[in-house]
Amino acid sequence: MSVIKAFTTVALGSLLLVCHATAFVPSPRSARVKHYPVRRQLPLQPKHDHVTQIRGGGAALQNSLVSTVGGALKSGPWGVAALSGIASAVVVPLCMIRQGYSFSVGYGFSVFAMGLTVLRMFSIGVSISPLSLLAMAVMFYGARLGGFLLVREWTVPSRAEKVKEFDTSPRLARIPLALSVSIFYAFLTTPLLYAARASETNSVVMNVGVALAWAGVILEALADGQKYLVKKKRIGMEGTSEDTFVGPTNGCYRLCRHPNYFGEVLYWFGLLVGGIPSFGKSAIAWVCSALGFYGIYGVMTKAAERLDGKQKEAYEGQEEYDTYTKEVTASIWPWSSS
Repeated sequence: MSVIKAFTTVALGSLLLVCHATAFVPSPRSARVKHYPVRRQLPLQPKHDHVTQIRGGGAALQNSLVSTVGGALKSGPWGVAALSGIASAVVVPLCMIRQGYSFSVGYGFSVFAMGLTVLRMFSIGVSISPLSLLAMAVMFYGARLGGFLLVREWTVPSRAEKVKEFDTSPRLARIPLALSVSIFYAFLTTPLLYAARASETNSVVMNVGVALAWAGVILEALADGQKYLVKKKRIGMEGTSEDTFVGPTNGCYRLCRHPNYFGEVLYWFGLLVGGIPSFGKSAIAWVCSALGFYGIYGVMTKAAERLDGKQKEAYEGQEEYDTYTKEVTASIWPWSSS
C-alpha cells in the first residue's frame, strides 16, 4: 500500500507540475452554485497561484504534492521517479485515446513536458548558456516530434489506420504499458535533470553534447519533413501508389537510408554526453542514463533493420529502388554499409 500511495502522490504532483509549467489553466468551479438567472461557463483565466484546487481538496494538498515532486526533482534519489510521474501524466491520458500513442505522440509530448518542467523548476531561462540550450533541445525535440506525428496521422489515411490497429487492449489494461514506457522516457531524459542540478554547467564535454543534440534534432526534423513532403507529393500521382517506391533519394537521404533514425540516436547521445559532467558518483544518474540510451539505440537499429526488410520485400526489382540502394549502402550509420 505504501508503494501505491507513493506513486499516486508522485503522479498527482507531476500533473500539477505540468500545469504549473504552463501559462494558463482552467479556473476552479465552486462546489455550490447560487441561483443565477443565466447559467454561465467560466472562461479560462491566467493562473495566479500556479496551481488550482483539486475537487474535495485544497491549496494545502496541492502545495504538498507540488512540493513533494518539485523537491524530488531538485535533489535526492527520487528525481528519476518524479520525471516518470511527469511523463506518465502525459502518456496515460493519451494512451486512453489510442494505445499506439504510447510510442508516438505520447513519447514526444512527454519529453517536451519533462523538458519544460525542468526548465521552469530550476529557473533556467532561455539563453545561449549550455544548460539552457540543452533544455531547449529537449523541448524542441519533444514538441516537434509529437506535433509532426499528429499532423502525419491526420493527413495520411494509411497512418491513421496503422495507429488504430494498435488498439488491441481495453483502456484500463493499457495503463501498465503506459507507465512502463513513461519510465523509459524518464531514463532518456535523466541527463538533463542532473545537468540542471549541477552547480557547474559549462564544460567542453557539455558543449560537445549540446552541439551533438542540436545536430541530431535538426537532422531528424529535416529528414522527417523531407520524407513526408515527398510521399505526399508523389503518392497519388499517375502511375504511383503506396506499392511504388517514391523515395526520398536525395538531400538527407544521401547520408544514409534512414537519416531520421540516425538523427534521433545522435540527439539522445548528445543529451547523454551533455549530462555526463554532472553525474559525478551518482549511480542512479549513470545507470538510468545508460539504460535509456541503450534502449533507444536498440529500438532505432531494430527499426531500421525491419524497415529495410519491408522495403526490400515490397520494392526490390523496381529500378528507382535498386539504383538508390546501390548508391546509398548505409542503412542508419553513415560511416558503414549494410
